[in-house]
Amino acid sequence: MAKSYRLLPFILMCVPLCLHYVDGAEFPPFDQFIQKYKRKYARNSHDYQQRLAVYAQRQEEAQLHNSNPSRKWTAGVNYLWDWTESELDRLHGWHPHAATDVMRRVALQQQGQLPRKVEWNLNATKNIRTQGHCGSCWAVTAATLLDAHSEIHAGENARTFSAQQLVSCVPNPHECGGNGGCKGATVELALDYVWKYGVAQDNDVPYMATEGTCGRLSDPSSFMQRKAGHNFQMLGWRRLPQNEYEPLMQAVAENGPVGVSIASIRQLHTYLSGIFDSCTADCVLNHAVTLIGYGEDAGEKYWRIQNSWGTSWGEGGKMRLLRRDTDNDECGLDTQPHKGTACKGDPEAVRVCGMCGVLYDSSIPVFTG
Repeated sequence: MAKSYRLLPFILMCVPLCLHYVDGAEFPPFDQFIQKYKRKYARNSHDYQQRLAVYAQRQEEAQLHNSNPSRKWTAGVNYLWDWTESELDRLHGWHPHAATDVMRRVALQQQGQLPRKVEWNLNATKNIRTQGHCGSCWAVTAATLLDAHSEIHAGENARTFSAQQLVSCVPNPHECGGNGGCKGATVELALDYVWKYGVAQDNDVPYMATEGTCGRLSDPSSFMQRKAGHNFQMLGWRRLPQNEYEPLMQAVAENGPVGVSIASIRQLHTYLSGIFDSCTADCVLNHAVTLIGYGEDAGEKYWRIQNSWGTSWGEGGKMRLLRRDTDNDECGLDTQPHKGTACKGDPEAVRVCGMCGVLYDSSIPVFTG
């Protein structure tokens, strides 16, 4: 944390004096920022000075990025700009792994002619959740996927799924993606849990950004007796082929939104708009998001992704991530899987492909109807 605050005093003094505009991106003074986002820092307190230093550092990085005339995306202010590195780490907690005994594989259909642009316009893709200070991206992504596929397949009988109950109830004995709850787990574990045991609707157990207690509503024995998934048309779930471009395109085009893992690097926290392309081939996958489509803009192809950081982040809570026809071969290594992608006993390094490793692992629920 101390590293974030190593800024010269004169930098801190000049930050609040003016607004900065770089190609349409507005960087308001810190006092305006804390007023907009309802921060409670007492002026000139130690906390205030620390947060100001973090904000100044984000601004400096954003200005440097936006000064590049050939950039594909623009950095801008959002509610994360005063979060410390340790606080940003809490946004993560995703492990793209599922043991073979819980995988529900369904064979992909033969690749056909896919549309050039796909974006699922659903209530689930309009409902941008905010995970807060909880490493629950895995649970939020799973709940968003289930909401979307219930809406696609059940129509008027569609229901919602509680991300909070997943955070409170999904067991994680092998420490996949973390220690469970707000300390991380996996989308696959969440999907398998819902298929076996069921979960409450979102309004019944609203999201609180805490681990909470798993109550009677989530008693596994009672749900198993009722064959939980079949009660809401869920047949299971499947994992897509690893590091393969076309099956991912096909799944999102023909079936619906897909849960994917990406590397949430520092620059992603300042993303405002455009096609994000700042990950290197070697990257650490530590964040779960929902892939809701793909498209093309001025000759640049992209994946359309829904995040769990609220509507003030990115393009209304969503982003475009660089997509290339060569993504199967645009690969590197995740050499630190213990920082967010490893279970006990997993390999020390894994091969990841696509921008920010987006092709490495993906999963999707299977519904009937």
